[in-house]
Amino acid sequence: MTQTEANRIIDRLTYGCNWNRFDEPGVQAEYQRALMKYGYEQMNRAVDIALETDSKNVPPISALIKICKENRPPSFEVHNDTHCDVCNDKGYILQTEHVKNGDTVLQYEYVLYCPFCRVGQAQAYNGNNRKDHKCNAVCEPLTKYYDERAISEIRYANNHPHIMTDEEKETLRKKLTRIGLRMPIALDRGDAWEAETCPF
Repeated sequence: MTQTEANRIIDRLTYGCNWNRFDEPGVQAEYQRALMKYGYEQMNRAVDIALETDSKNVPPISALIKICKENRPPSFEVHNDTHCDVCNDKGYILQTEHVKNGDTVLQYEYVLYCPFCRVGQAQAYNGNNRKDHKCNAVCEPLTKYYDERAISEIRYANNHPHIMTDEEKETLRKKLTRIGLRMPIALDRGDAWEAETCPF
């Protein structure tokens, strides 16, 4: 919520209630600070409910927050029951495509949804199937671009994270030094805790 939206809600409380303390020092600023932590629509509904209950006094901040939390709209997030080892529970993977444009090569990333989990199936989208505002935006399944062998390689890579070799660590350190980032000595997992002093 922005400060102007918070002021609108304070104005509603000022004009909707018979008694308020907004003219006292610091009261309006404290209401602004508390109101700005929430969304405008959500707090607007909370004010409606508070004014229906009691329009004599301005409700305290704690009452508005309580009403706001009790009347939160339902969440539409989808979660997997079991871990999806294809997309790591993200629901999508990024497909990178290089397109040559004259002398330059442009890199594009496309989102492909994972048809193997519930989170991924929730990401499926085809703008041509909409009734009201049709568009050409389409989120296609990753099975359209990857065969079974490639999908099994993705599963293997997600289940067996790569441990960097000493040569790869040194190459990474040199690349980061070249672009001006100082990188401490790359350590294997657990080395920092085993050392007596922290190398960083």
